[in-house]
Amino acid sequence: MRLEDFQFHAPGKLAEATHLLSVLEGTARVVAGGTDLLADMKQGRLGAAHVVSIAGIPELRGIEDRENVLRIGPLETPNRIAASDAVLRRIRGLADAAGVMAGYQVRNLATIGGNLASAVPSGDLPPALLVAGAVVELTAHDGIRTVSLADFFLGPRKTGLGPDEILTAVIVPHLPAGSGVAYEKFQLRDASALAVVGVAARLTIADGVIATARLAVGAAAPTPVLIPEVAELLEGKPPGAEVFAAAARIASEEVKPISDLRGSAAYRRDLVRVLAGRALTRAEGRCRNEEVPSC
Repeated sequence: MRLEDFQFHAPGKLAEATHLLSVLEGTARVVAGGTDLLADMKQGRLGAAHVVSIAGIPELRGIEDRENVLRIGPLETPNRIAASDAVLRRIRGLADAAGVMAGYQVRNLATIGGNLASAVPSGDLPPALLVAGAVVELTAHDGIRTVSLADFFLGPRKTGLGPDEILTAVIVPHLPAGSGVAYEKFQLRDASALAVVGVAARLTIADGVIATARLAVGAAAPTPVLIPEVAELLEGKPPGAEVFAAAARIASEEVKPISDLRGSAAYRRDLVRVLAGRALTRAEGRCRNEEVPSC
C-alpha cells in the first residue's frame, strides 16, 4: 500500500510545533520515529492531511535524574533507555522492557513517546511505567498538564492526548529504598515480535514484609492494566514463592484477553500466571540487590 498525500512539517522548536497543531485544528498527526504512525498510514488505519515531525526538537530529548523524579524525553529510543545508567539505577524493569521491544533496528528509531501515544495494547514499555506510577506531561499551545499513565490509556489505540497536544515528557517518581521492578515478556519468536503477554511487577520490601506491590499486564486487555487485587493480596505479607503463586493466579483471573492469531484467551491467561510469578520473583531479588535470571 502507498501513503496518501499529506503536507509534512518539521518545526525546530516545541513552541512552533504546538502553535502549528493549534492552527491545523485536528487535521495533523505528530510523528517522531515513525515506526507506528507510518505503518498505520500505509495500511489505512490512520489518515492525516498534515504530519508534524517533532524529531528535530532538541528539548524533547534527554534522560534527567532529578531530585525526586526521573524525567525522560519523548524522543528517547528504547536502545538509549535500555543503556541509560539512570534508568538502570531507578527503574530496572523499564530497561528490561526497552531491551526486548521489537528488533534492534526498530529500537534505534522508535521512541518512548510514540510507544505510549500509539496505545497499542501489546506495547512493552507501558507495564513497567504503570507499576512505577509514571505520569506523562502533555503540552499544548496554551499550557501544560500532567496525566497519570493509568488514566492516559482509554482503549486500543486511544489515549487522553488532545489533537493539539504533544507528549513532552515521561516522569517517573523515584522509588523508595528496598524497591525492585521487573518485566517479563512472551513472544512467538526471538526478535521483532509483539508481546503475546507482557507483565511488570514492582515490590517495595520493608522490615521483611511487602510494603508496596504493583502488577501490570500488557496484551491481555484493551489497554495495559494494573491489577489492584494483586496489591491487596501481597501488601503486608512476607515475600515468597507461595504468596507470589497466589498473586499470579489472581492476575490470570482478572485480565480480559482476546483470542487472535498469536494466542487464545485461555493461553494468554496461563501466560499471565506464569509471567507474573517470574516478574514478582525477579522484583523481589532486585529489592535485595540480588539479580534473578529471567527464564
